[in-house]
Amino acid sequence: MERARRPPPPPLADAAAAAAAAMSVVLGNDDLLRKILLRLGLPTSLLRAALVCRRWYRLASDSAFLRRFRDRNNPRILGVYLNTSGTSRPRFLKVRPLAELAAVARRAGSFFDAFDGSSAFVHDSRGSRILIRTSGYVYGHSESTHLLCSPMSAAGDTVVVPPPLMVPRVQLAGPLESVIYEYGEFLPVNGEAHGRSYFCVLVGHGDQQTAVHLYELQDMYWVPRSSAAVQLPVTPPGLKVMLFDDSKFYYILADIIKILVFDFPSSSISAMDLPNGVENDDTCSVMLSRGDGSGIYLVHVKESLLRIFRCTTGGDNSGNWSLVDNICLRKVCANLGMTTWTSVEGHDADVKLHAVDDNAKFVFLEMFGAIFFLDVASTQAEKVYEIRPEDKELISVHPLMMPSPVFPMLGEG
Repeated sequence: MERARRPPPPPLADAAAAAAAAMSVVLGNDDLLRKILLRLGLPTSLLRAALVCRRWYRLASDSAFLRRFRDRNNPRILGVYLNTSGTSRPRFLKVRPLAELAAVARRAGSFFDAFDGSSAFVHDSRGSRILIRTSGYVYGHSESTHLLCSPMSAAGDTVVVPPPLMVPRVQLAGPLESVIYEYGEFLPVNGEAHGRSYFCVLVGHGDQQTAVHLYELQDMYWVPRSSAAVQLPVTPPGLKVMLFDDSKFYYILADIIKILVFDFPSSSISAMDLPNGVENDDTCSVMLSRGDGSGIYLVHVKESLLRIFRCTTGGDNSGNWSLVDNICLRKVCANLGMTTWTSVEGHDADVKLHAVDDNAKFVFLEMFGAIFFLDVASTQAEKVYEIRPEDKELISVHPLMMPSPVFPMLGEG
């Protein structure tokens, strides 16, 4: 019996036409296309997809879609800037590098090359923006300049802004009374939306009270926003922890076991207890982190244990701390092949906290003479930098995040 013959395969042109028709059914449907674009993950991928045609651009740049894209895809860290006492300018380190972001990382890494001949220091970072101070000599005199910068933009988007205000005049109770002020300089929480604005907080320590003054830079002028004082004499220490979230300023001192909370809208100061078992005996063992809504996070490291607490503040700022994470750093190091905890190549196991992301999603730790990035959810870590002798002391670490995609208006035609 003769076998039944299979039908001949369709011509290649017919197969290509069928595939194109199937693709058109998907890509021609706006709802399906939105779901595909939503899963691209990186802002750079979304921007490239938007260049396909005007229809894709319209869908990708829609404000409602961009909100969904940001909610689904958490901001990705690109790297960090390190301030050290031994170098005149910050050093940029890539974190979890991707080939697709290599050009952006190179731009951020070379940003401070333009400051040759001057020293620079990063005061704060929010999202993809940084607040820096540069210093140099002009005609034999030292001059300092404050700049708001976007290192990843093609033009750098650098704006010269006024430096913080001089300390306010205060009426002293007697000739022996003195007030010592400390500065805090902070970018707005929604840093991407405030191109020329930043905040300055002045904390005045007197013999009888502690006073806090908030100023905001608006239209290149400093505007007083709020002031408050509390009868709490505190000797100004060198060790302190600060957190700023646009409506509250949190301040921990090494010589008290309280968090001072300055509420800007009500111009009031209250005290919040630290979580049980937490001691602020070293500024590098405790850090605060902004939380969604009215909450904050506190990260505490002691020996090989890293703990994360969350507090939802009430109307009186009293707070209610709960332990949300307990991470054994011995296990973290073991996963990196570091089998000995007590010492690694002559470095002891002194662990310091240097940076914490919003909602305590990641932290940067200094241990064993190196800087480590730790993803809290996965407890996976990676070493990003080996501290060199010429660095001397590590002063601060400032994360740089990928910016949200920005779409210019399309012209007609």
